[in-house]
Amino acid sequence: MRIEPRPEIEALPPYVPGTSLEEARKTSGRQIMVKLASNESLWGPSPRAMAAVRNAVDRMPLYPPMQDPALAEALARQLRVGEHQVIVGNGADELLRLAAQAYVRPGEEVIFPAPSFSAYYQCTQLAGGIPKPVPLAANGANDLRATLEQVTERTRLIYLCAPNNPTGTMFDAADWDAYIREVPSSVLTVVDGAYLEFCPPELQPDFVGAIQSGKPVLLVRTFSKLYALAGLRVGWAAGPEDLVAPLLKARDPFSVSWPGILAARASLEDTAYFQQVLAETIAARSWLMSAMTARGYRLFSSHANFVTIDVAQSAQGVAQQLMARGFVVRPTTSFGLASHIRVTVAPLAVLREFLAAWDEVLGE
Repeated sequence: MRIEPRPEIEALPPYVPGTSLEEARKTSGRQIMVKLASNESLWGPSPRAMAAVRNAVDRMPLYPPMQDPALAEALARQLRVGEHQVIVGNGADELLRLAAQAYVRPGEEVIFPAPSFSAYYQCTQLAGGIPKPVPLAANGANDLRATLEQVTERTRLIYLCAPNNPTGTMFDAADWDAYIREVPSSVLTVVDGAYLEFCPPELQPDFVGAIQSGKPVLLVRTFSKLYALAGLRVGWAAGPEDLVAPLLKARDPFSVSWPGILAARASLEDTAYFQQVLAETIAARSWLMSAMTARGYRLFSSHANFVTIDVAQSAQGVAQQLMARGFVVRPTTSFGLASHIRVTVAPLAVLREFLAAWDEVLGE
């Protein structure tokens, strides 16, 4: 008798990552390639974080703590919540999955935006939940009113993406305030804030205020984007203590490595470095958006570290031609946007070279 996987697993589409540098070199025949496909930081980690990773070598024989107190305390202080309201995990992905694993029973509904990060659908399927995708608003942001209209007695969890991936757009603070007033207390709202650092503070909804007031909200963050620790897999989340405690039970005991813990700690201490990186990223994003708009392209108004552009033709074909010129970008076909390309914001010198290649490909 053949062993069959669960139907939910059988139905899962495989995750489609951005093209790696190794694949790009093999495909293009070029050794010098610039990857602008996965929203990784081309500024790189803090020098303090790199030193911390080198110093972690002596700890290789030792298990890391289940939850590092120093890191949890630093994160709680940054967000103005209690230490026991914070959970650190193996990237934001683990925490998104844990939320569904801990709170969604088979047959219960999970609402999420579409197109958006594919993990929301995958987490729903793994928990045996019923996925209910909600189309984005016209500007590419999560449509909170339409989301509320999909809530039923069977709804258990709602994923929101702020700013949304792959559009980079953010819903209004006023829409969030209305949403948090109306969403039932029996529904857990998980806000994926992977790109939140790149959104101006004045445009950010008050997620922390909702947590501090005891609303069933889990705010998920990552060290992969601004802090450039994508390869170390460090994510974290904050919410009411009684909501976070079950996640700690369900999490793998040693899910964050010593290098990840120490690099994250060091990154939080190096505020001057990341203030500079953030300022340069926002300036470069503005430059890229202006350059594309001047060329007549339609694009989403991004508050993330990427810009998604409508090329009005097959995005796959344009991406292949850009790869032949040394630049790896992300066609958003797997997200459902077949004519769009997502470009990671990079230092201005890199973007100038990229734009020259873009103009060659698209005949500007």
